[in-house]
Amino acid sequence: MSSQKGNVSRSRAQKHQNAIAYKNNKYGATAQVKVANSKIHDGLCLHCKGVLEWKVKYSKYKSLTQPRKCVKCFQKTVKDAYHILCKPCSLELEICCKCGKKEDIVVP
Repeated sequence: MSSQKGNVSRSRAQKHQNAIAYKNNKYGATAQVKVANSKIHDGLCLHCKGVLEWKVKYSKYKSLTQPRKCVKCFQKTVKDAYHILCKPCSLELEICCKCGKKEDIVVP
């Protein structure tokens, strides 16, 4: 496609198209991939759940090695990666563990 101003029409089809879907365990799953695939994402809103599932699907998910600090109770109780709240605080306040917004929590 040209960078010419106003030239927005394409005269040919897309050059490369994916024939098969990406598999994160194509060449044998490592221990980290197995843990990520078996993880159940609960206590999250629909958007955050989709984000974490995408990360797992395309091998972008990095699990925590040590617990993180919760932003509400300030204790090192956050065991899940990408979360900012611990489970008890999230259940008590009825907010998403990842983004901290008060939205509908998806129950697995």
